[in-house]
Amino acid sequence: GTGGAVTLSVGASSTASGGSINLHSGPAPSGTGGNIYLKPGDGSTDGAVYFVNPSTGSNYGVISDSTVDFSGLSTVSISTTGTIDMSSSTTVTIQGTGGVDFADSYAYGFETGTATVGTVTSGEISINKMTGVLTSEFSNLGAGVTDSFEVVNTRVSASSIVMMTVRDNGGCKPVVTKVEPAANRFFVDVENMAATACTSAFTLNFMVVN
Repeated sequence: GTGGAVTLSVGASSTASGGSINLHSGPAPSGTGGNIYLKPGDGSTDGAVYFVNPSTGSNYGVISDSTVDFSGLSTVSISTTGTIDMSSSTTVTIQGTGGVDFADSYAYGFETGTATVGTVTSGEISINKMTGVLTSEFSNLGAGVTDSFEVVNTRVSASSIVMMTVRDNGGCKPVVTKVEPAANRFFVDVENMAATACTSAFTLNFMVVN
């Protein structure tokens, strides 16, 4: 059958604020204070903790062992004077049908790295990062000569957008003429447009967008 219910209620007020329910755990001045546990019933489908609109009686939020859902509200605000930390052992998804707004905030902590072409295999480089700096294999790329190399990168797919710019020109005029993404790699062509050879290795910035 259905388990019995326990209801806690306080008096109503037509003018001032309604009464409150306060749950207090035990203090421990020299130890750890007591906790408050809300435990729904177990069954073939476990129960959950629901938040109910006092005006309509409808649920606007639920917390269960697998869900925190407040989709019954038009706006939910989470704020603190310190730091909010969100982490996951797999994937964190942030999605908004109208977009994701950073509110003109400084965004940092992007995955980045550095590597040099040809360190292991000539014409090839491996760097599994979303952004980074690549150093050319050759320090004397001739005038009008194209340096073609392959970047092995597990962050890249054939549909990725890979952006690349020159960071240090190496004493010549390297121009990126091709950045072609593929599965787990992208291919780059850089031509020296100067009338003379490079005097040192040039460097390139890259960024992968998926």
